[in-house]
Amino acid sequence: QSGAVVTESRIYRMRDSIRIEMLIDLTAMKVESNRSVMLIPRVKTDGKTVELPAIEIMGRRQHLYYERNSRKGYAAASYCCVKRKKNGTPQTVDYRMALPYEPGTERGQLTLAEDLCGCGVTSPGGLTPLDEALLAYTPALAYLTPQVEMEKHRTLSGEAYLDFVVNRTEIDPQYRRNPDELAHIHATIDTVFNDKDYRIAGLTVKGYASPEGRYDRNASLAEGRTLALKKYLVGRYGFADSLFTVSFEPENWEGLRRYVTASNLADKEGILNLIDGDLEPDRKEQALRTRYPQVYHTLLVDCYPGLRRTDYRIDYVIRGFCVDEAKRILRTDPWKLSLKEMLAVAQTYAPGSPEFVEVFATAVRVYPEDELANLNMANALLSEGDAGSARLYLEKAGDSPEAENARGVAALLAVQYDKAEQHFRRAADDGLDEARQNLRMVLGELNR
Repeated sequence: QSGAVVTESRIYRMRDSIRIEMLIDLTAMKVESNRSVMLIPRVKTDGKTVELPAIEIMGRRQHLYYERNSRKGYAAASYCCVKRKKNGTPQTVDYRMALPYEPGTERGQLTLAEDLCGCGVTSPGGLTPLDEALLAYTPALAYLTPQVEMEKHRTLSGEAYLDFVVNRTEIDPQYRRNPDELAHIHATIDTVFNDKDYRIAGLTVKGYASPEGRYDRNASLAEGRTLALKKYLVGRYGFADSLFTVSFEPENWEGLRRYVTASNLADKEGILNLIDGDLEPDRKEQALRTRYPQVYHTLLVDCYPGLRRTDYRIDYVIRGFCVDEAKRILRTDPWKLSLKEMLAVAQTYAPGSPEFVEVFATAVRVYPEDELANLNMANALLSEGDAGSARLYLEKAGDSPEAENARGVAALLAVQYDKAEQHFRRAADDGLDEARQNLRMVLGELNR
């Protein structure tokens, strides 16, 4: 109505403030010499309206009066600027103002009201909407998608300390500790063998003998006892011979070295030097027995029984699951799922929902050292605004652009704007679109 035209306007958030910018063209205005027109910007945020310092456009006589009598009073009032209107002359006002941002504020709307008489009453219909924007930061999170596992290969492994009659290689299931040791082997294999979702792809068995006695005899015992365990497993489970990979270590010197290194034995350094030396195994064992007789007796009792063992590993494949199956299995047997399958389940829930977060919490529990699982869990927590908990997972999330972006979001939520900007810049420089968007948000550029 006044003839003032807002040619540019913008409301946006810049860190802890709400910024308002307008360029107002006064050229078409006509103001009588002894009158004033006031332009009053207003910002509405979530139902609350704030009236900003006004712009008063004065006619010639009104401005002279202002210059002579009222400058001090105007300076104390809520005026942004006072401008004399020169009718017929191009004039503009570059208006810039800032308000403190109140946490939780979602949206902001900028309008301009007009008081055509300078009497404090805005004209009906004189409220002009100019711009509106989201003021709450909603940072973009970048989840990583796991690679598809064509086949989910997994392993189970263990150590068996079977007891054998002296100089014999047959397994007696009732001899000494054998019932417990065999029960442990059964429990490990049965986990896979009795589940229709698993397919055993291979079994590896490696036997070890302790160093006492002749090397050639120990080699024979190690090989024979290893083959005895293979024969036992074939008899119990009916495994095909082709599934097995069998090897043996005639004398477990490496195991002896680990024991001595961790011990407080007398002459520890001398014994280690002997173990690491170039003597043939039989001469090395004889030197150990004759040079350190007391220590040798201790080793026979406390160490050597543990060196006589058989390591076994089960290689198996887990079948793939559709999303509906994966949802069910996630609650009961999550270790059967790949990260890809878990992500497929997560995508059926709303981001930030309890179900969404729970999927990633399960994923990082099943794959605790996986960088991708830790990153996606951190992102899920950040989507809830929980930067403190997210940081624990970001420590294991690696250095990918996605992880840098997530660290930036955590800093942003903690009101550490400079730190957030640094993380976003690094991720943006590596080409991550989400980081570019977050950087523009932090710099107040999204609504420009």
